[in-house]
Formats: sequence, structure tokens, C-alpha cells
Amino acid sequence: MKRKTLRRRLSFCAAFPSVHLLGAAVASVSMLPHVAVAQSSAEKDFAIPAQSLSSALTQFSRQSGVHVAVDGHDVENVRSSTVQGKKTPEQALDEMLKGTGVALRSKADGVWLLQRAAPAAVTPAALPEGEAVIVTGRASSKQQRKIDASYAITTISQEDLRVRGTSSVSEALKNTPGFWVEASGGEVGANIRARGIPVDGYGSVQLEEDGLPVQSDPALGYLNADDSFRIDETMKQIQVVRGGPSSIVAQNAPGGLVNFLSRRGTRKLSGLAKQTFGDDGLYRTDAWLGGPAGAWRWSLGGFYRVENGVRDPGFRANSGGQIRANISRDFSHGGSVFVDYKHMDDRTAFFTDIPVTYDKSGNITSLSGFNANTGDYSSSALKNVYLPGPGGSTKHIDLQSGIHINLHQVTAGFKHDLADGWHLSDTFRYRAMNATWTVLSPSAVTDADKRLAGLGDAGSMFAGATSWQLRYANDPSQQFSSAMTGNNYVTDASLRAVWMNEHEVMNDFKLEKSFSFLGHHDVAMGAFVTYFNEDFTRYSANMLLDTTSHAQALNIDAVDAAGNVVGSTTQNGYTRYGTEFANGHGNDTDVAGYATDEWAITKKLRVDAGVRYEAQRTSGLVEGSQSVVAGSGAYMANMLSGNGVYTPYHASFAGFGGTIGVNYQLQPNLGFFARFTRAYRLPSLASFITNPVAVPITQKIFMYEGGVKYQSRYADLFLTGFNTDYPSYGINNLVFDVKTGSYNQQAITATTHTYGLEFEGTIRPSQYFDVVFSGTAQNARFGKMRYLVLSNGSPNLLDYTGNHLLRTPPVMFRVTPRLHLLDGKLLLQADIEHYGLRYADVANSQRLPAYTVINFGATYAITPYLTFNLSGQNLNNSLGLTEGNPRAGEVLSSQAGQNVFLARPILGRNFRMSLMGQF
Repeated sequence: MKRKTLRRRLSFCAAFPSVHLLGAAVASVSMLPHVAVAQSSAEKDFAIPAQSLSSALTQFSRQSGVHVAVDGHDVENVRSSTVQGKKTPEQALDEMLKGTGVALRSKADGVWLLQRAAPAAVTPAALPEGEAVIVTGRASSKQQRKIDASYAITTISQEDLRVRGTSSVSEALKNTPGFWVEASGGEVGANIRARGIPVDGYGSVQLEEDGLPVQSDPALGYLNADDSFRIDETMKQIQVVRGGPSSIVAQNAPGGLVNFLSRRGTRKLSGLAKQTFGDDGLYRTDAWLGGPAGAWRWSLGGFYRVENGVRDPGFRANSGGQIRANISRDFSHGGSVFVDYKHMDDRTAFFTDIPVTYDKSGNITSLSGFNANTGDYSSSALKNVYLPGPGGSTKHIDLQSGIHINLHQVTAGFKHDLADGWHLSDTFRYRAMNATWTVLSPSAVTDADKRLAGLGDAGSMFAGATSWQLRYANDPSQQFSSAMTGNNYVTDASLRAVWMNEHEVMNDFKLEKSFSFLGHHDVAMGAFVTYFNEDFTRYSANMLLDTTSHAQALNIDAVDAAGNVVGSTTQNGYTRYGTEFANGHGNDTDVAGYATDEWAITKKLRVDAGVRYEAQRTSGLVEGSQSVVAGSGAYMANMLSGNGVYTPYHASFAGFGGTIGVNYQLQPNLGFFARFTRAYRLPSLASFITNPVAVPITQKIFMYEGGVKYQSRYADLFLTGFNTDYPSYGINNLVFDVKTGSYNQQAITATTHTYGLEFEGTIRPSQYFDVVFSGTAQNARFGKMRYLVLSNGSPNLLDYTGNHLLRTPPVMFRVTPRLHLLDGKLLLQADIEHYGLRYADVANSQRLPAYTVINFGATYAITPYLTFNLSGQNLNNSLGLTEGNPRAGEVLSSQAGQNVFLARPILGRNFRMSLMGQF
């Protein structure tokens, strides 16, 4: 084969940890002398299990030393055969390709060329970094490599997740530069902040499953998108778009878009089973099976697990799982159809703040009596209670339920080729979900003597009383003492429960066409429609706890001079019932139209543009609240209850977004891009039901980005500079008042400005060693941040303009050195993560110090069918704080300057081990 032909069609690999598999493969002729390796007919030891052909070719390249090139279309969704034993490279390759339709066609210039006799399916496969076929952030279904895209993309393979023992969305997204991920709350309920957009939960990032939102509003009050999504072996790859066109092609995605790509059935019967064990009491089983049924393909899989948790709450923290079934078919004319069903029934613990303090050197450390790496306030004594509710009702609150999701979901879609080169596709999803959100939230930690002194004179409340005492609710004869607990602090906390029912229908309809006019155009036009409704109820009760792991409830008793109890301000440790109330129903209808054009002006120059217009209409009923005296005792004297008056609301909003990007591919392995995006975020239904002090508005965000992409035999490098202007940031300042046991809310509007640099890539000095890295350096500040407060009856202007944004690190990075040994059978790696100084409040009065975390991962192929994984997280037991206490106020924290305060550290050291068999 001539070199000119090679330049058009091939990409090369020289026994380093990836085989280049391209949809439109290219490579420079000048690279051939450097990457070509002399082939040998000598026999070698091979151990390559049956798996995706792309992964099998990677292992074949490592174990044989052979350069391999293949068109990416030819290996997508194709399974290899097992290769085991001493063989020549030719024999091993023939055995691997048996039954795949792919064969060795030539050995030109030291490169083995593979081709397929017939076109393969166009479902994207898990491909190497830089060469992955990108389907996320684009309306067009035409294949495009990551290195050719005019926006920033991160791809995460299932292999990456396995070696790190990752099972949560938040931990998986730590691979993504530009994303500050707070994963300290457990498996679900994370906060993600994209490129300095300072909103909690998933308010700026959309999660998608196979191109449709997991939930159309990913930040629906107490219901984040990751609450109702689980990672398991039915998923094959994650693609993450930062900024760029995400807000054009997806709903509620101004800062980024995360797409989880699922497995489909295979041409040959194949499957896997994985058993995972953890030192925190984790037992988890994952399984997947797929194969043919005539012209159809089918797959079935899911997981089930139980886990006590790194922060063991005194009962089983996580339990449950999901099952998923799929059928699909590709037609000879190029169309396809699929139907997918998923059922989830899963409970996960949600960890909130714990007490921490400082050592003599000023470093964060555990408070005596409470291990900050593994401790949790929750205990078996608190897990299942019946509390008085409004109108004489009883509220059953089971802390062990945690975040309990019961979900049924059906997704169906098809693609069809129309006349004159038009292509039509449509994807539909229906989901029905019941959710319970139960958590113990500490609000304030106080010295016990000061807490009692704040109550005033006991005699003024109870006749004959001379003082206050703290006694344990489960043993009234036992007084609280620091000798028992290891510290003299007590904690005011809220036991909160939220009940939600949600039903949702969504549909994405799209038309595509390619044509030539002053270059080549791939045009797509689409319409997205979603309707969902939600029922929402909330209840909480305040209680007083000792400040220990597996805390015990305390009563505040008034005693006489002889120490006899004459009265109490608490009941069973509860200081106030009915602290919060919410009851409402709402529905939301969104209709969006979008259009994109990927215009290849020349082979090197491409312009991408897109627009989106979206209209939203929401309506519902919200019950008003009232304060009632529900019985004798201070704890019953101020219960919030519904007043029976339901106020209707009706509102309409609209948003317009647009983006334009330019990509110039100077060389096949070197490109540059620049992009401007005008994004928006429509109001959440939760704004009308759960946050009455906020005024819902259409938020606008303006983003600028540009970058360089480079790929060679020895390195992949992606650098992106970005600038984000956010003129409509709304802060919900929530402050707990210990004296009244209530929460004071205040809505404040500010502007923010962030600029920075994202970087990610891989350096490969040899076939045995490489380094993967990613990170962000950014300057995230408030623009205009001024508001009035009353001080001694007089207005006082507070100005925090120019302060650092809440909880946003200026520097964060992950470096992962990896060793590939024993002909690729053994992979050893370590993660070194670092996160810079952050602040818990707008005033920048409470510091969250910088911290570093070290993780470890290992994978060993015992046989072609059996793989062993071992991972360790936070080996150095870092006490990295991801947030301060939000209930102390996020504008000016009431905890600032305190020696003991509430914060949420990352989980302590833990290990996972798994054994996976596949065929």
C-alpha cells in the first residue's frame, strides 16, 4: 500500500497503551519511521480474554509489539475471541478475529492493516483518548474525533472506573478538569460547580443517559439528577462536555453536559459478572449479558449491593440496586431501533457536616470523641421514630431510608433515512419515581455550658428550678459529662424528611442532512419537549445531641437545689417539633427548538454554530403555613403546620441561547479552537414550592473559551482557556437560630466572573510507563456583591465585591502515574489529587484549607476470563473539607473564628477489591 493511502486512512500504535481506532483515521507519513516496529514471527505468550475488539487490539499490541491500524467503524460493537498460550503474532491475531468479519489485509511500512468486509454498526465504542468518537454536545450523528472537536471534552472509560473502584457519579466526574466536585456526601447528592458557576447540586450541569436527560431538571429541590442514576456494568463510557455547545443541544446544561453511554447487545453471546468487596462492609454484584436473537440484539444487566459505609451510621447505609433490559436492531438501509427498560430500588446514606477543630499547628483535625475520617452523628437509636405532626398527625421518619429511590423508566428510539439525504431520529423516555429524602443535619455545635447559659433563668420557666442540666434521653439518670464524651460540646440538629412523587415524559425529535455549499455542511434541526409533575411534602424536627459519633439525644431538664427534675424544655431529646413545613404540587412543560450547523469550509477549517429557544410554563398549588401550639411543653409550642389555604401559581419563562465555534486543524495531530456561548438556565419548579423567598428568573451566562489539542506517539495534550460571566447569581442565605430553633432565609443577587485554564492529557515515555493528568487553574470572584442588613435598627451596607466565590478552589489537579507490566496483564497506578484554599462564605471569613489526597489502583488479568482489581481511596487519611456549615450562613458564616465548627470532610481511608469474569 502506498504511503499516500496510509496518510488518508491509518493511525498507528507502537506497543503503548492504546491502539488508535478512528472513524476518519489520519496520520503523518513523517511519523512512520519513529513508530514502526520490526515484526517478528517468533512465538510469544498471549493472554487476551474475549472482550470488545478495540480493547483486545490494545492488549494484542502490548503483548506482541505489533503496530496495528484499523478504521474505527470496523470494530465498533464487535467482540473478540479469546487468545491464550504461546503463539506467533499472526496466529494470535487470526484467533482473536475469528467470527468478527475483520481480517488482516496487509503489512505495509511495518504496520498491520485490518479491514472489515462489510460496514459495521455506527454505535460508538470505547476508544482511546483523543480518538474517541464524540456523540455528546452535538446534534449531528456524524462521527467526529475528540481531537477535531471545537470544544472541551473529557472521555471516561469503564476500565478507568474499574481500576479506581468507582461506583458513584461524583467520583467518576473527578476526572473532569473545570469541574469542582464535592463527593463527600456519599454515593449520591453531590455538588458540582462547572467553570466557576457557583450553584449547588447539578444546577449548572446536566446528566444524560444515551442522549436524553436523566431528569429534565437536574436540580429539582432535594432531588438531584445523581440521586436517580447509578453507574454499573450496563454502562460502557462517559463523555463530558465542559461549556461549549452543551446548553444548545441539552436542557438545563449551561455549564456542562455528562452523557452516560450504555451497552447494547452484541453479535456473539457475551457477558460479565463482577463481585466487589469493601472494608466498609460493601458486598456488591454486577452482571451483564448480551447477544443476538435473529436480526435483533438483546442485553440484560444490573447490580445489587449492601454497604455499611465508610462513615458507618450504626446501621446499613446503602442497600438495593437496579436491573436493566434492552433490545435493539440495525437495519440494512442504515436505520435502527431500540427499547430500554430500567428499574431501580435503592437506598443510600447522605452524609452531612461533622465537628472538626484545629491542632497546635493550625491544621484541621478531629475533635476528641469524634473521628473526622469515619465518624457520623447518625445512630441506630435515631433511625426509626414516630414524631407528632400537624393537626394531630404522626410522622414516621426512618433515617435508615436515607435517599430512597424507587424508579421505573422506559426509553425508546429509532433512526430512519428519508429521501434526498435526510435522516430522522426520535428518542422518547417515560419515568415514574417515588423518592424519600431523610437526613440528620447538624445546625450548630456549642460548648455545653454556653448552650445552657443561653436559656436564661430556669426558675423563671419552672417553679422551684434553680439550674439546668443535660441528661440522656435514653437514660434520664445519666447526666451529660465531657468525661464520657471526650469533649464538652453539644450539637443542635434537625431530623428532616422529604417525600416526593415525580412523573416525567420527554421526547427529542431531530432531522439531519448533509450537503455541499462553500464547503461541507452537516445540519441538524430538532425539537425537545418535556412534561413533569411533582408532589412535595417536607417535615423536620429539632433535637439536641452529644457531639460524638453515633450520637445520643439529650434532654434539657430544669432541676431544683436537690437535683430533682421539675421540668424540661425537650421531649426525648427533641427541642422543637414541626420546625419546617412544605406541601405543594407543581407541573412544568418545556418546549425547545434548536438547530446546529457543522460547516467544514476546508479540510482544516471548520465552523460550528447553534441556536436554541426554549419556552417554559409552570403551574401548581402551594399550601400556606401557620404556627400552632400543638400541646404542652416548649417543644410543642411553635409547630409549623399547613393552614389549609392553597395558593395557585402560574408562570411562563423563555430563554435563548447561541454558540459559535471555530476549529483549525493545523496538522492531523494538532488543532486549535475558539468558541463563544450565550447560555441560560430556566427556573426550577423547586423555586415555587421549597424556596418562597427567591424570585424565579431566567439566568443568563456568557462563556468564552479557546484551546489547543495535540496528539503524538508520546503525548496527548488538551489545553482550554475559559472565561465565564454570570450576571444573575441568586444566593439563598440560610441561617439557623439556636434560640428560636428556626431558620432565617434571605435571597441575595450577585454577579460573578471566572477565568482560568483547564488541562488534561497523557505522557507515554515507554510502553511500560505513562502519566495521565488533568487539572484547573482559575480565578473565580464576585463581581457586584452588595446588600443592606439591619444593625441595631439601622441599615448597614455590606460590600463583598471582588471576594472569592464560595467553595471554588483556585487550583485543583490530579496526576496519575501508571505502570503496565507482564505484557499488559498488570496495571498499577496512583492518583495524587490536590485542591487549593477555598472559603465557606461570601465574606471569605471561614477558610477551607488546601488538601491533598492519594489513591491507589491495580488490575491483574489472572486468566483471559478473570480479572482482579484492588483500589484504595484517601490512603493518607486527608481531612479535606469540601464545605463549611451551610446552615451557619453562606454570606457571613456564624462559625467564622470558632475553634470547633461544623464542616464536611471527604471520606476516610477505604479499600475495594473485585473479581470480574467475562466471556
